[in-house]
Amino acid sequence: MIYGAMQMNFIISDKLTQESIREYAYRLVSTNILNLNLVPGTALSEQDISVQLNISRTPVREAFIRLAQEDLLDILPQRGTYVAKIDLQQVAEARFLREVMEHAIIKIACRDFPEDALFNLKICLKKQENCVIKEDFDGFFDLDWSMHGIIFNACNKSRIWQIITQMSMNYSRVRILNLKNGQYELPKLFHQHKQLIDAIETKDYGLGEKIIAIHINKVILDIEDLKKIYIGYFI
Repeated sequence: MIYGAMQMNFIISDKLTQESIREYAYRLVSTNILNLNLVPGTALSEQDISVQLNISRTPVREAFIRLAQEDLLDILPQRGTYVAKIDLQQVAEARFLREVMEHAIIKIACRDFPEDALFNLKICLKKQENCVIKEDFDGFFDLDWSMHGIIFNACNKSRIWQIITQMSMNYSRVRILNLKNGQYELPKLFHQHKQLIDAIETKDYGLGEKIIAIHINKVILDIEDLKKIYIGYFI
C-alpha cells in the first residue's frame, strides 16, 4: 500500500462551548478526513496538528487512536500515521444497511410523523437551499446527514441511526467525492430532499420509497468512475 508525503490542507474551526479538548481534536481531524480536505494516503503528524490547534499532543493522539479504530486512519509502527484508503467492502456494507433501514424508516415516517420534527425538516431544507445557492458542498452534505438523522430520531430509531453513522464513514467519503467531482448536482439533490419531505407530510409512501431508492443507489453507480479519477484512493 502506497502512502503520500505530508500534505496538510487542514481546515480549522472554533471549539464549541460545551466541547472538551479531546472532543475538539477528534471532531476537527475526523471532519477534515470525511470532507476529504485530508485525502486518502495523506501523512499526519500529532505535532503538526497540535500546533495548528494550539493544544497538547495528548488529545490529538487520542483522536488518532479513535479514528484508527473507526478505520479512518492507519497507524503504522516506525512509519507514521496516514489517512486510510476508502474500503469499498465497507462502502458496500454501509450502502446495504442504509438501503434496508431507509426503506423501513420512510414507511414509518409516512404513517405517523411528529409536527415538530416536520418543522425541523423544513428548516433543514431551507438551509440546504442556501447551500445550493452558495455551492457549499460540505455544508449541504452535513445538512443532508442531519435531515436523515431527524427522520430516524422522530421515528424513535435514534440508536439505529447511530449504528448507521458509525458504519458509514467510508460511504460518506464516497458521497463527498461524488459531490466534489460534479457527479451530484446540488439542485437535483435538493429537489429530491424536498420530494422526500413532501412525501412524509402527505403520507405518500410510494413517492418516499422511490426517492430513497434513487438516493441510495446513486453511490454504487458512480464508484467505477471515481476509481478511474481518484487513483490510489480505494482498496
